[in-house]
Order: sequence, then structure tokens, then C-alpha cells
Amino acid sequence: MPRLLSKLTACAGALALGIAALATAGPAASATAPIDQALGKDREAAGAKAADCFWFGPTPRADTDRHNYAFPDTGALYWAAMFKLPKGAHLTFDHEYAQARYQSLNSYNEATNSPTDALNDVSTQPDPGSRNPYLPGAKRSSNAHRSYTATLVGDQPPADPADRAANTVYAGVPGQDHVTLLYRLYLPDRHTDPTGGAGLPRPALRLADGTTVTGADMCDAVEAEDRETLPLTYLPADTYDALRNQQGKPAGFPAERAPVWRAFYNQKFGLGCIYNGACSGTPLKTGGQFSNKDNEYVSAYVSREFGDVLVLRGKLPVTPATTHRNPRMRSDAELRYWSICTNETYATTRTVGCLYDEQIVTDADGRYTIVLSLPEDRPVNATRAHGVNWLSLSPNGDGVGNLDDTYVVLRNMLPSASFQYAVQNTKVPGDERAVMGAYLPTGTYTTTEAFEADGGAAG
Repeated sequence: MPRLLSKLTACAGALALGIAALATAGPAASATAPIDQALGKDREAAGAKAADCFWFGPTPRADTDRHNYAFPDTGALYWAAMFKLPKGAHLTFDHEYAQARYQSLNSYNEATNSPTDALNDVSTQPDPGSRNPYLPGAKRSSNAHRSYTATLVGDQPPADPADRAANTVYAGVPGQDHVTLLYRLYLPDRHTDPTGGAGLPRPALRLADGTTVTGADMCDAVEAEDRETLPLTYLPADTYDALRNQQGKPAGFPAERAPVWRAFYNQKFGLGCIYNGACSGTPLKTGGQFSNKDNEYVSAYVSREFGDVLVLRGKLPVTPATTHRNPRMRSDAELRYWSICTNETYATTRTVGCLYDEQIVTDADGRYTIVLSLPEDRPVNATRAHGVNWLSLSPNGDGVGNLDDTYVVLRNMLPSASFQYAVQNTKVPGDERAVMGAYLPTGTYTTTEAFEADGGAAG
């Protein structure tokens, strides 16, 4: 197994959009469960229309088989640009703050797809006369005075953060002249378009001689790539099969009867821990393929081998409500965004469905119950009317024949400095429960009939 893990480390991708994204080439189509429709059924067409010769996407996303890779969160949209920055040149982006929960620009190393730098919404200063609606307590619903200007340069990030220029993404990597840039948008307000009413950042190329180039000429000058998807590194199917179906492993492997949540540190450690039990040590949190520095994750493997219904209970952090054009950004939020998603595991990296914070019904103390099951096994009382949330397990299992498997991912974004229970505060493998406390769900397997009989009472 160490040899197999070494082979996997050498040939597989690390972390796609914040999760270890290891996908078999050409995965079979997945019958995914209905995902969040708050952004509109036509978001693919509308989102693609927003793109131009510079941007492509939105991709990945869970609402089409072609783009369902890298465990996308159904509350997020991702547009990408891949281009070559001429020597001595830089890009400027004229844009407006979107009417949304979150937005950011991230640049990546072409060789590893790991993040090199990022500029998120709260770090972006507005243009004179405008204001930043993402700041705690800020007015966020007005259509006016929302502009900002960002810059992308080919330099490496300064060693001292105090030396950073305002509103600047540092995309430089020694020996590389190509750039991959992602624009992320979470939860555009309802009754806006997929871009939150702002369109996409509008690039202009400033050449070394002072010339400004825009539009199609700019795209030609930077050799902008016309693509549909991001270039992930894929895990061969036989390698995944050898990891998943090891001889002598207990039923349900790699899941356990009491779900075990593990924080993500890095690719090599994560694979060794999950499939080989090598979970000790002090690994570094390094991110990976197209990861977002503002998110961290815990994940758990679950299996219908232990029961058709899995009941998760936990406490929901305080997050800002934004989707209904809420007038102000909450000033006492503990996280910017929280979600839980079910997926088809490493075999395909397809998302089945997600619930995000505003969709979660809780009791008066902020505690939730989430039932996970196949649609046909859903208890009749697993409804919001009964104070219960429901999320589908994977109808296709891991996507390659292990029909009982589902991979569950819980996301934390941008915790406040005073919120000590975030994933971001985990330091060593195994400290997840001690750090996160009631904010890390507990899980119990049961049957449809038993849940219907006891009304979901804790047991």
C-alpha cells in the first residue's frame, strides 16, 4: 500500500476547489439529486453569457454532468481564465461588488494548480465615492456606489504583507509566464442574475510601454484560452479500486459505524490517513488544486452498510443572511458561509447535493438535525415542517460500483477572530472534536421506520 500511495501522490491531483479532487478519467454519468434551485434553472446559460473571450465557465458546477467534477458546492459559481501575461504588463479589472454572500479572485501555479495568491471581498478597497458592502454591518442592498478596481501583476507575493499594494493579486511563479485565475461567487441574491448583478470583472491589459488594450485585442494579446473545464490531474480507475477495495478491510470501508470527521491538511497526508490509517503526525495545511484560501473543510465517509438512514446533529454557526436582499451584512457573524454536501467520493468527485446555512432549519438554540438517505428511504417526517433537514445520499454510491458509499463534506468560510470553533482552528489530526465541539456533527445510523416512529428524537 505505501507503494500505491506513492504512485497516487505522483500522478493524482491534490485539492480541487478546496477538496482533494482525484477523478477517474471519463467517469460515468451520475444521476445526481436535485440541487439548490435558488440561483435559477437557467444559470448555465446565463452564467455562460456573462463570460467573454477572457473568462470561461461557470465551471465546475453540479447541475450538469459535463461540469460536475472537483466536488463543487451548489451554492457557489466559479469562472476561470487561463492566459499568458506579457513581460512587464499587468491587468486591471474594473468591476462592481456583486450582490452576493462572497466573492474573490484567486491565482494558481500552472504546474501544481495550487494557489499563489488571492484577493477576497473584504480585502478589496472600493473606488472613491463607493463603499464595500461585504464589511461587517455594511449596507449591502443598494445598487449604487459599488465599484472597485483590482490589479493582477506577474510578481511573486511580497514576503512582508505590509509591502503589498492595495487590491492586487500577485500571480508570479518563478519560471512560469502563464496564469490561471478563478473568480468565485457564492450565493448571488435572489432576483439577480448568476453574477449578482455585477457581471464579471472586466479586464484591461496595460503593456510595459503604457499602452492599454481591451476587448478581443486584449484576449489575443494574452493568448486567453477558450476552454470549458479546468485542467485537473486524474486518478486512474485501477488505482482508486485498489485503494477502496483492499482485502481484509471491514465492511463499509473506509466509512466507520460512528462517522469520523477529518480536517483536510494536504493531499499526501489525507490519502494515507483515509486509506492506510496513517493519521498521526503534524502535517501542513497546504491546499492544492484550485483551492480557496478562505475555506477549510472536514469530511467523513459514510456507508449504507450501517443503515439506510444517517442522522446528523450539530450546532449551526451564526452566518449572515443575504439571499433575500437583506439590507445589511451581519456584524456578529461567526462564519461568512457554511455548507454540507454529499458526494460520490474520490472515484468521480461528483457532487450529489448540498445544504447551505440559510437553508438549515434549527431549534431555538441553533441546533440542527439533518437526515441523510436515498430519496426512496426518506422518512415522512424528515421535513422542515418537522424541524428536520434532509439531504440525499449518493444514488450511485462512489460512482464506480460501490453503491453504499457517500462522501460528506462540511465547509467553513472566513471565521471571525472570536469564533474558536471553526475548522480553521484545528491544528493536528484528531483534534477536530476538541476544537469544534458542538459545531462538529455527530452521526447515528437508523432505519426509515425507526426515525418515523420516534420523530427523530436523539438517541
